[in-house]
Amino acid sequence: MNTYLVVSDTIYYTEEILKKLKDGIDNIVMFNLDEDSIDDVLAECSYPSLFDTNKCVIVKNAKFLLASKTGDSKKSSEISDKILKYLEEENEHTKLIFVVNGNVDSRKKLYNKIKENNNLYVNVGMTKTKIKDELLKIVKDNKYTILDKTLWYIINNTLGNFDLAYNELMKIMLYYSKPCEIKYEDVVNLTSKTFEENNFKLVECIINRDLDGSLKLLQEAKILKVEPTVIISLIYREFKLMLMTYLYEINKYSKKDILNNLHLTDWMYDKVKDNLRKYQVNEIKEEIINLSNLDYKVKSGNLNKDVALISYIVELCL
Repeated sequence: MNTYLVVSDTIYYTEEILKKLKDGIDNIVMFNLDEDSIDDVLAECSYPSLFDTNKCVIVKNAKFLLASKTGDSKKSSEISDKILKYLEEENEHTKLIFVVNGNVDSRKKLYNKIKENNNLYVNVGMTKTKIKDELLKIVKDNKYTILDKTLWYIINNTLGNFDLAYNELMKIMLYYSKPCEIKYEDVVNLTSKTFEENNFKLVECIINRDLDGSLKLLQEAKILKVEPTVIISLIYREFKLMLMTYLYEINKYSKKDILNNLHLTDWMYDKVKDNLRKYQVNEIKEEIINLSNLDYKVKSGNLNKDVALISYIVELCL
């Protein structure tokens, strides 16, 4: 069987597996099922390469393998059936690779067929401990050394997002230029402040319903490779802080207790208080629910993450 499935929620892992699978193959054809049809994919797979040379067809956003809702289950089944039919007489010179961002439905026949042939690669839901282990391996592979304290700083500073942490680590090693100990003080100074500042300003613009500023900073975040899910989490966190601060205050908690319980500094507390004046409590609760639903739909593959975030920002700001 020459068909594979890569399931991951990190760009790094996906690219590493794809690099391994397409090694030695020069003819690479890319498809995106958000834009291309499965018929086009299978036609390309069936079509022989010149002189019967090997070809690699990579299909991203294979969402038909995710858990289907009633509305799209029929379409997903139709796509799977077409692929299963192709596999009965697959082109031996074509390596077909499906890529999924998120959890797949392990009950699907196609999933199990690929798994039975040991052509399944899965890496979803990395914990911070797993992220630390993976980053430590990368450090050692590059012959550097690093203390746990330093690694944890990188991980926490990038909100537990593996791809962001990996990018920061690579920039730090590039700074040193040759294997040595990666020092905590250097990491604190070198870790991109642009990432933190851009996200802070972006969330502030969104909370302030500044559409032009939000869209401009969102574009900068995209350049910095900040995942939309990270931004959604930050907006959610801000609204949650606003609600929690309100609840503590109406229950007569002191400012000191609020700062301690919510892990806020004075300036952060002042910012939350200022944001509270811009919303009714019911509006804050509504946005928390909206963001929770949005996060679920994006992570379950039912919404394109970029389109979903832009749509949310526009709707909130207008």
